[in-house]
Amino acid sequence: METLTLPLAPATDLTTDLTALLEQVAALLNDPAAPVLPTFGVGHGKGSTILFNCHYAAHTGRTAYYDRALELLEQVLGQLDPRTYKSNFGSNYYQELAELGNLLCYLLRAGHLDWDGAALLAKIDEVLDQRMRHFLARKNLERVNGALSAGTYFVRRVHQSAQARQSLDTLLDALQTLREGDKETGYYWTCHVIVEPRVYTGLSHGSGLVMSFLTALYHTGYRAAECAELLHYAAKFLLRTRLDPATHLSSFPLWRGKNDRTNNLCLVYGDLGTTHALVRAADVLDNDAYRAEAIAIGELTTHRTSLDDTYLHDGSVFYGTSGAYLLYDSLHELTGVPAFGAAAQHWLAQTPTRAQHDNAYLGFSSYFFADQPAAQRGLNLGITGIGLTLLHALSQGRHDFADFIWLA
Repeated sequence: METLTLPLAPATDLTTDLTALLEQVAALLNDPAAPVLPTFGVGHGKGSTILFNCHYAAHTGRTAYYDRALELLEQVLGQLDPRTYKSNFGSNYYQELAELGNLLCYLLRAGHLDWDGAALLAKIDEVLDQRMRHFLARKNLERVNGALSAGTYFVRRVHQSAQARQSLDTLLDALQTLREGDKETGYYWTCHVIVEPRVYTGLSHGSGLVMSFLTALYHTGYRAAECAELLHYAAKFLLRTRLDPATHLSSFPLWRGKNDRTNNLCLVYGDLGTTHALVRAADVLDNDAYRAEAIAIGELTTHRTSLDDTYLHDGSVFYGTSGAYLLYDSLHELTGVPAFGAAAQHWLAQTPTRAQHDNAYLGFSSYFFADQPAAQRGLNLGITGIGLTLLHALSQGRHDFADFIWLA
């Protein structure tokens, strides 16, 4: 049975500090002298600043930030010709188009944008359908530069577009074809795009990835029974991969057969994202056994706070403390388990402490990509994601951006 709990508000003294930091982020991202992200996507491009400015305008009532968001959107709409597209920080035109389509759907749905986007979105439908088929032919199910990047966009469009529904039919049929395992041991999907083929467990490449997509599609009502059946057997397989956390620290390997000590506790790798996917699947299935196991696994992670036990070196959404906060906060909202709420507050409070560097990003720095401006400024790895996390926390979840980070 699904439980919904309101997100916790930060402690009063922390709220003051986070509010001041948020104002600094807003000033930095909108400084006329600062460089503008060159590409148009949400992960590492202008779309992230558009999203931030819309949320900041709604949170503060300062409508000038809506004006700035519209200025950036006009720039983005002038960049959509694939013939003139220039990659930056490994960006890909079709990935960014899927992110932009997702952003437009969100801004229209949430009331941030009063604009008729039907013609553009219909064109995006057509382009991404062809790209998705290209990925499926190569067994590439990735959410970044793979079939599920387009698939996530089509989920947002399912009730507005016949093309989106046709594309989702193609994708679901492919998931049925590509699944491995059986009903006795459960279903899984092999990742074919990273080194040798691997059976990952988490949100970025593996079972958690497919399960989070199926959960999102289930909640639209489209082919819901089929989504639920796949979720049941995917959860069954995932729980059968469990390790002994007393030996391995983690309850799941990063991929099947990697039975080393695993300390990742970020959005893209580790037990926390996998737990989130399991809890959401259990709610869909109304399966108390799956839900209890997922919560027990998640509660074990709440005792891990040291750098050696978490590998949370920076404040980012993908690899850092912001992602840990957002996962725990969502788990608390879904389950009402107090330990998840306490862990969320811990990692929220830790995020400002990661501002330890002498740089142009308020002291925050991507641990893995410090030499990449798009990483440092963007949503996935940089200061814009931290700012959006602050907005989520200070608004007690009203300005949520789960649609862009695999949690919805």
